Amino acid sequence: MFLNRQMVFLCVTLAVSAGYLVTALRLGAPIAESGLTPAFFPILVGGAAIVFCSILILQALRAEREAPAKGAPDEEQDEAPENEAQGYTHVWVVVAIFFYIVAFRPLGYFISSGLFVFALILLFSNVEKLILKGVITAAIVGVAYVMFQQLFGVRLPTLWG
Repeated sequence: MFLNRQMVFLCVTLAVSAGYLVTALRLGAPIAESGLTPAFFPILVGGAAIVFCSILILQALRAEREAPAKGAPDEEQDEAPENEAQGYTHVWVVVAIFFYIVAFRPLGYFISSGLFVFALILLFSNVEKLILKGVITAAIVGVAYVMFQQLFGVRLPTLWG
């Protein structure tokens, strides 16, 4: 059925992303003679959100097309344990965001962002290969630092002042 909760959520997210991109485009050109402008990052985020929402909608439509071939009774039994295990992930993400906001200024960018990214990675995966996940976390935090501090000129707080 086209009007399931996931599809409605994805379509609403796509519409909001399109509105966000239109608003970001009104900020002006993303690149000027002197380099990147303040409109660059919002336009990038809006465009990426539209692309990723579109991909998720196409995946959901494909899965929906294949679902009747599997049979409805088996599908409900297979999905029940997975939904129970992931039922509170959204709550933990909100809790992680809250603690990230609270810890950002006192702990500085590197520690608070590292803990936040690592926590999100663990929320959406298993607890195996922690060293690899730590390396991925360091790479994400490092790239974000270079992007904001060096490219956009945003001063990020540090633990040492």
